[in-house]
Amino acid sequence: MPASRRGPPGEGTAQDASWNFIRMRPTVISLPDDAVILALTSPGFDAGYPRLVNKPLIPPPILQSMEWAWNTARFPERPVRVLRLSDVWVAMEGLVFDRDGNLYRETITQHSEAEVDLAHEAVLASIERWADLGWDADREGPVLLCKKRGVGNYGHWMMEMLPKAHIVHSRLPELDARFLVADVPGRLRETMAHSLAMLGIDLARRTIVVDDAPRRFADLLVVDGLSEHGGFMSPLVLDGVDRVARDVVPAGAERLFVTRQATGFRRVVDEDDLTAHAEAHGYTLVDPGALPLPEQVALFKGATRIVGVMGAAMTNIAFAPPGACVVNLTPAGMPDTFFWFIATLRGLDYTEIRCAPSGPVRGTMPWDTDLILSPDDRDSIFAD
Repeated sequence: MPASRRGPPGEGTAQDASWNFIRMRPTVISLPDDAVILALTSPGFDAGYPRLVNKPLIPPPILQSMEWAWNTARFPERPVRVLRLSDVWVAMEGLVFDRDGNLYRETITQHSEAEVDLAHEAVLASIERWADLGWDADREGPVLLCKKRGVGNYGHWMMEMLPKAHIVHSRLPELDARFLVADVPGRLRETMAHSLAMLGIDLARRTIVVDDAPRRFADLLVVDGLSEHGGFMSPLVLDGVDRVARDVVPAGAERLFVTRQATGFRRVVDEDDLTAHAEAHGYTLVDPGALPLPEQVALFKGATRIVGVMGAAMTNIAFAPPGACVVNLTPAGMPDTFFWFIATLRGLDYTEIRCAPSGPVRGTMPWDTDLILSPDDRDSIFAD
């Protein structure tokens, strides 16, 4: 993707703005119905309660937070909309404000109140600064928002942001839209670029890479209703996944063991022994984060049995063929329905083995400890 394009010189960051304004809550408004330019129907789908091993290990509040989704036998059809907004601001991880600083409710995606307030303050500061200096908005044609909370996570990108790009690119080609994406470091940035190119998008001409500072756009496209992280995932997201995978030839490995050794947290205790056990049963060891996206797609597209610790790399089960067996080794206290939704939509044979924690928290979340996998559970995973 091209180098980051930032605002005019002197434009402040969210941190700068927080010193200049008395903190106030933004007025929250809904996206206007008259801004809809494309209305789709997300198909309804059936879902089944996941196969859980060691369910009693899940703390009751965590279990309760997931059970409402797991117990939903039928997700009904629902609308998915593409809206076209005029003269708006985008700040932080995809928050969209109108020209007066009011916040569109539908763009709040797991943002904390503090993050919302900080973005609001930065937008108000930018509105004042732009008015004083006479700067104008980006007017080079429609720009699609492909940025939301969790921009640094591969799973969020592949299943919640990239599908929006596919919908607009494939269904509204006459707009010749550009795509607004987050400025992320290293391997993920390369993966984002790879995935957009695999959709047929001209990266040099049609991507805008931005940081968290407010940016003003005269013509912004927003896709609403495609997913709600943890609560809903539309079958339409698989259209983008399938387009990415369409021209990739499956690799020859039918059994994959997905390691997190390079991540440094949320690993299985004595994973070296577990890896040796998996390899003895015909599994190929894979660290998806170290591979280019086409190689990741090829491996998972050809796999019929996949075992790994719950984390971003397991998003690649979306490329697996229907009926593939997936075993997700999951921290007992991790509240997550994301991979269950993927498995449900793809038609995978999905199992979660909940694992007790071991040792200190090594990541950013309380469930980012190492995991204990019992010998019985290990043997059940690899039993033919």
